[in-house]
Amino acid sequence: MFPAWLAALIFFSMLGLIILSQVFWFWRAHRFLRARRSAWLRWVVAISVYLWFAGVLGLFLLVPLRWFWLRESPVLVTLLWQIRQSALLVPMGLWITASMFSFLVVIFVRSTAWLVRLFRRTGKRGATDDVAVERRHFLQTATYAAGALPFVMVGYGFLIGRQNYQVHEVEVPILNLPPQLDGLRLLQLTDVHASAYMPIREVRRIADIAREVDADLVLHTGDFLTTLGDPLEDAVAELARVEGRYGSFGCLGNHEIYAGASEAATDLFAQRGVRILRGENAGLEIDDARVNLIGVDYQRHPPKLSLEKGKKYYLRGVEELVRQNAVNILLSHNPNPFIRAVDLGIDLTLAGHTHGGQVQVEILDTRLSPARFMTPFISGLYERQGRKLYVSRGLGTVGAPIRINVPPEITLLTLRRG
Repeated sequence: MFPAWLAALIFFSMLGLIILSQVFWFWRAHRFLRARRSAWLRWVVAISVYLWFAGVLGLFLLVPLRWFWLRESPVLVTLLWQIRQSALLVPMGLWITASMFSFLVVIFVRSTAWLVRLFRRTGKRGATDDVAVERRHFLQTATYAAGALPFVMVGYGFLIGRQNYQVHEVEVPILNLPPQLDGLRLLQLTDVHASAYMPIREVRRIADIAREVDADLVLHTGDFLTTLGDPLEDAVAELARVEGRYGSFGCLGNHEIYAGASEAATDLFAQRGVRILRGENAGLEIDDARVNLIGVDYQRHPPKLSLEKGKKYYLRGVEELVRQNAVNILLSHNPNPFIRAVDLGIDLTLAGHTHGGQVQVEILDTRLSPARFMTPFISGLYERQGRKLYVSRGLGTVGAPIRINVPPEITLLTLRRG
């Protein structure tokens, strides 16, 4: 875990980077327009470009205004709801993502070229005019090519990587698992994030794929929507169609809290036979063996504390829900409470929240992911003192509507005797 001051520094650095990138591209667009000879073309394109950047800036500023200053403003709430339902939200999100990375690449290429020229000036011989022209042409071509690459990658991440839904099968060894539960199949769905980025037709597609899986238990681990105004009821209706042999259960994520939809999500699922566990447990008896499901609302990380020092603030009251004569399975949207769950003797923790970082790069067998800023548990199976944690990559997206090298997953976990 990163300390709070470093997390804040990273956040404001990203904020500044986004603003700088938009200023840079606005300036480039302005220069391009001034060079056009046709007056009517300049005006038509200029109005379109300026309106686009004004829309991007407005969208960018409205979100912090909503959360930090005008939280109770009905006018702003309505405006944000209209924006989130607008067809412009997706291309704006794609533009902000691609333009930011393209800005970084262009600056890197130009900085490298500047350093090369600086070193060459220290030599005794200068380049001829022809060589200088050729170098400028090469630099210009390299800059265009490098600047276009992020747009290609973002397009791939949006059109292909984001919708490449897969059933990811994992075998999970559990200490002292009763023989009757060997082979128990748990289907986990998490981080659907119904929104403009995840329309209901996509949620329906996910549910159709999940319904083909023969599961004993269906377990939802939160973030069914992204923010206020998203189609929660329709999303719940689709997700509830996925049924397990012994029932369907779930917990709530941080976005239910942000949207003020915790009670609504709980009630909507209950109406369709799915029990959302909120600081409570549900005991099941399967072939004379006991399974104890425990669910908690989103567990916030204590500010200014490391993960290890802050673990005592997680799962308060859960010790009373643990059963010694059963296999204890915890549903927690945030994976960080796993370190506390181990101390409580919980056999398996299921979580999401990270999205696997949405974008991941592997360098020298090291996974580089934005999720590293908030947790050491990015995705996959983890073990601590014989207890297990599985972190799903989830299904939806937040912020950038892309996935690169982090495909969405419908998780099928099969318990095995460990």
